Amino acid sequence: MGNGTSTFDIVQHFSEIAGRLKEDFDAHVWLVEIFGRRHSYLAGEKEDTFLPPEIIKISDRYALVSSDWAKIPIQKRDEVISFLKEFL
Repeated sequence: MGNGTSTFDIVQHFSEIAGRLKEDFDAHVWLVEIFGRRHSYLAGEKEDTFLPPEIIKISDRYALVSSDWAKIPIQKRDEVISFLKEFL
């Protein structure tokens, strides 16, 4: 993690971001840690769906997952990805 940020800090901040994205755009996003082919949920707003979610790789270890990524305006998507890349 960059800038001395702990896992707890990033999970807390991301949970707030995910809550706002759900409220503003009805979009479910969550942060996962990658362990080979397995993805482990860390934080965010999950939704059970029949469609496979979109996976946006942030680093070799972390990814953003969303079943509603297209609902979020491009500028907001870029802000979320930039935030995650800065802290992860």
